[in-house]
Amino acid sequence: MMRKGQGAMEYLMTYGWALLVIVIVGAALFALGVLNPATYQQKRCTGFQYFTWSDHQLTASGLVIALRNSNQKITLNSITVDGTAGTGTTPASTVTINEADNLTITTTVATGRTLGSSYSDLAVSINYTAVDGIAGLVDSATCTGTVA
Repeated sequence: MMRKGQGAMEYLMTYGWALLVIVIVGAALFALGVLNPATYQQKRCTGFQYFTWSDHQLTASGLVIALRNSNQKITLNSITVDGTAGTGTTPASTVTINEADNLTITTTVATGRTLGSSYSDLAVSINYTAVDGIAGLVDSATCTGTVA
């Protein structure tokens, strides 16, 4: 009888140590950020129909977004970020952007997001007018990334 108890105890101790090592390794990976999904979140904007997204950077005080114009001359009217109209927008609304030109829109808008936090729901809407065409066109996207 004594031998069976010792074998069972050795069996439990072996598996106990193995489980303890697994828990320690898991805790270390979590503490280092390896298991945090935000570590692997790439920045991107999806949903634009007219513009082609190249890059963007969101800060606590504004948004810089690089786009490529499509197939007609346009004039930018406004940009809205998370439902708030951007101010201090560059380029100004009087600038005509030629077809297939790259453009960078810089706008000041308080996003209420803190440095280093990740986001996956940043709504961006660009209101533009086609030169010699339709006024008040809107192109929208949802952007993801980390606040820089």
